[in-house]
Amino acid sequence: MDVVVQPAVSVVLDRLTQLIIQETDQLSRVRVELRGIEEEIEFMASLLERSEALQIHDNVMVKDKMKSFIMEAETLIEDYATIASQRSVVGSIKMIIYERKHEKRLNNFIVKLREYKPNLTEYDLLLRGVHLPEGGGPHDQSDEVPRYLRRFIYYFLLFPANFEIPARRLIVLWVAENLIRPSITNVNESVEDIAERDLNALINLGVVRATKRKLNGKTQACSLEVGNQERDKWLKEAKEANFFQNRTKKVCRLVDQTMGTRARGDADADSSFVRIHGNPGISNSVPGYGDVISFLSLNTQEGSKPGEDIGNFLHECIVAERFLWLRVMDLEKVFRPMLPETLGKLTRLKYLGLRWTYLQHLPDFVNKLLQLQVLDVKHTCITLLPRSIWKMKDLRHLYLSEAYRTRFPDRPSGVLSLNELQTLWGAFIDEDTHVEGGLDTLEGIQKLGLSCRPRSSSGDSDNMLKQLVAVDKWITELDRLRSLRLKSRDMEGEAADLHLTTLEKNTNLSTVYLLGKLNPHVVEKFPQSLTDITLSGSELNEDPMGFLGRLPNLQILRLLAKSVLHPKLHCSAGGFPRLKVVHIWCLENLEEWQVEEGSLLSLEELGIRSCQNLVKLPDQLQRVKKLQKFWLQSMPNKFMNETEITQPQLWDKIKQTREAEQ
Repeated sequence: MDVVVQPAVSVVLDRLTQLIIQETDQLSRVRVELRGIEEEIEFMASLLERSEALQIHDNVMVKDKMKSFIMEAETLIEDYATIASQRSVVGSIKMIIYERKHEKRLNNFIVKLREYKPNLTEYDLLLRGVHLPEGGGPHDQSDEVPRYLRRFIYYFLLFPANFEIPARRLIVLWVAENLIRPSITNVNESVEDIAERDLNALINLGVVRATKRKLNGKTQACSLEVGNQERDKWLKEAKEANFFQNRTKKVCRLVDQTMGTRARGDADADSSFVRIHGNPGISNSVPGYGDVISFLSLNTQEGSKPGEDIGNFLHECIVAERFLWLRVMDLEKVFRPMLPETLGKLTRLKYLGLRWTYLQHLPDFVNKLLQLQVLDVKHTCITLLPRSIWKMKDLRHLYLSEAYRTRFPDRPSGVLSLNELQTLWGAFIDEDTHVEGGLDTLEGIQKLGLSCRPRSSSGDSDNMLKQLVAVDKWITELDRLRSLRLKSRDMEGEAADLHLTTLEKNTNLSTVYLLGKLNPHVVEKFPQSLTDITLSGSELNEDPMGFLGRLPNLQILRLLAKSVLHPKLHCSAGGFPRLKVVHIWCLENLEEWQVEEGSLLSLEELGIRSCQNLVKLPDQLQRVKKLQKFWLQSMPNKFMNETEITQPQLWDKIKQTREAEQ
C-alpha cells in the first residue's frame, strides 16, 4: 500500500475503534455513521493491499479516489475526536452546535462513500479474477480474512488453544464490547444476527471450526482452527493492533485462567493468575488496570477459594479506581464467585455472565448496573430477581435458572417497561407471578422461555388458570416472537394444560417447544413460518401429521412422550417438503406409521426411541435418498430383528450411524 496512505489507514481505524468502544455513551447518535466509515475504509484498504500484491497497475483513478477518501476520513475523525475530548470544558449549548455541525459532515461523507461503492465493488470483482503472480509472495490462511473479521479472531486468542466456546457466549461478548457494526442497509437486522453472520463467515473461511451444531445446522460451539505457527502469527498481529493492551501499553482485556494455560502464548496469563489468586513472595498489587474494558475468568477449579480470590481481586481493583471502564464481566463456570458490594460502581457494565456459577443470590448492588444489556444467571441457584431489574432500560437479554424456578419480580409502580428486552429465558410462573400489568408489558420479546407450575398443592387452582390465560394472551400479542418454549406442569411434575388458544398471529415464529396438554386446533393453525417444532405431553387424540405436513418451512419435528395418543401416524404424498430431522420418542400408543411415496423426501435424520408397540418402519423410508443418520433406541428385540431382515437398506443406515458415532 502507498507509504502515505498506510499510516493514515492505521490512524483512522485506531481512532475509530477508540471512539466507538470507549466513548459509546456520548457518541450514541453517530455510532452508526462511525461504524459505516470504518467498514468502508477497511474495505478500501483491503482493495489497495490486494492490488499491490497482485501487481495491478491500471485503474489508477479508482485507487487515487480511494486514497482521497482515506485521507479525508482521517481529517474528519480527528476533528470529531477533538470535539469529543472537549465536552467537559465547552458549554453544553455550544457543544451541541459543534456536534450537530460535525454530524452533518459525517453524514455527507457517508453519502459520498455510498455513491462511489459500485465502483469499488466492480474493482473488487476485477481483483478476484486475477491470480497472484509468480514470486508474488507466500499465501496463508490469514490472507483470506477481511479486516473487519480479524478483531473476532483476536477474541478467540483470549481463550486457550483448542478451547471450545459456546457460540451464544461469543456473540453476546462481541456485542457487549461493541465489536459488531450495526447494519446501515437493514435497520431491522439485530446486532446479534450480524454477529452470528460474522461467526459463520469465519467458519466458511476455515479459520474457525464448528465443534458442535444444533439440529437446525446452526453453530452451537466452536474453536479457533489454526496450528501453533498460525496462532503465533495472529497473536503478533493482535498485539500490533493493540487488542490486548492499548497504545499506552495498559491492559484493556484481562483473562483469569488456571496457572500455566497461557491463552496468549506469553507470560500475561500466568501473571494475571498470580495477581488474582496470589503466590507467596510475589506482590499482588493491581497494576495499570484502569483501562480494562473486559474481564473474563476461565478458572474452573473446584472449591470456594477461586471464587473468594476473584471477589477480593475485584474489590481491590475497584477501590483503587480500576475497572471503572469495564463493559464485560464473564465469570461463567467460576464456582460461586464472591461479588463485592463495590461492583455497583461499574456503571458502564454491559454484560454480566454468571452462568454455571451456582450462585445462590443476586446481590442488591445490581440495582446500580443500569446500563446492563445482558444478565445471564442460567444454571445458578437464584430464585428471585431484585425489583430493580425493571429499571434496566437497556437490558436486551435475560437468562434465568429454570431448574431453581427463578421468579421475575413485580413491576414497581411508576416504572416503565423493559422496552429493549428481546430475550426472557427460563422464567418461572406461579400463582403469584405478576403477569398482567407486569410481564405482559414486555412487548418486544423475540425469544421467550417460560415454565408454569403451582408452588403448592393447596394453592388456588383458579389463580393458576388465570395466570395461564394471561400468558396465552401475552404470547398472542408478541408480533416479533421468533422462539417460544412454554411448559406447564402440575405439582407432581406431570404435564398440565397449557391453555394455549392460538399461535396463528405469531407470523415471525420459527421455533416452538410446547410441553403440556394442547388443544388440537392450535396445531391445525400453526403459523406457516415454523421451522422447528417440539411437542411433549400434548395428548393429541388425532393424528397431527396431516396439518404438520402442510407447513412449507418445517425442517425439524420432535414428537416426545405422550405428545400423540392416536395409534397411527400417516404422512401423505407431497407432505413435509423441507423436513430434515424427525425424532419420535416414547409414544406408547403408536402401532402404525405410514409414509406415502413423495413424502419426507428431504429427510436426513431419523431417531425412534421407546415406541414399544410400533410394529414396523415404513417401507417408503428405504427410498428416501437423503436419509443419512438413522438410530433406534430402547426398541423391542423383535422389532430390531425384523427390521434387520425385512428392511436391509434401513438397517445399513442404522449400522452406519452407530459406526460414525463410535
